Amino acid sequence: MESKEEYLVKFKKWGLLGGRPRAFKNPRDMAEQMADFLEQAQNRRVERITKSGLVTANIPAPTTIEAFCDYCGITKTTFYEYDKKPEFKPLTQYYATKVEKYWVDQCAEGMPGNKADFILKNAFGGSWKEESSVKMDVTQALVGFVDTGEDDNGDNSGKHTEAF
Repeated sequence: MESKEEYLVKFKKWGLLGGRPRAFKNPRDMAEQMADFLEQAQNRRVERITKSGLVTANIPAPTTIEAFCDYCGITKTTFYEYDKKPEFKPLTQYYATKVEKYWVDQCAEGMPGNKADFILKNAFGGSWKEESSVKMDVTQALVGFVDTGEDDNGDNSGKHTEAF
């Protein structure tokens, strides 16, 4: 069993006493880690078992703030603290844009039922709303103009006029 002093020595060694060193010394340090992480995420190789056997494919890893934080050994709170610093803000905003793009692509191109829309609504706040409650008749969606058979002068030249 370890003594209190032995625990304190470990805590000090881990940086838990007296403050922890900064995760990124400067924006360049963050940019390098971000570039390494994004490169690894894009080049991820995954093995899948199919009917024909084991298949290896390049399947990019999900891009999330949590994954980047885990890669760097920081918390989301620390990430957002860096976001408040003017010198780091362009990098954190760039990465947030990458995350958002990944999930938008998942909504558009991913497998049905992948819950990407749920993630977007919860990760990016009020700017994302589910549109499933809006019901539109297909004919309303396709018809912007109707052929009334009359133009503005009342003759039947077949001019299109707005339906609305």
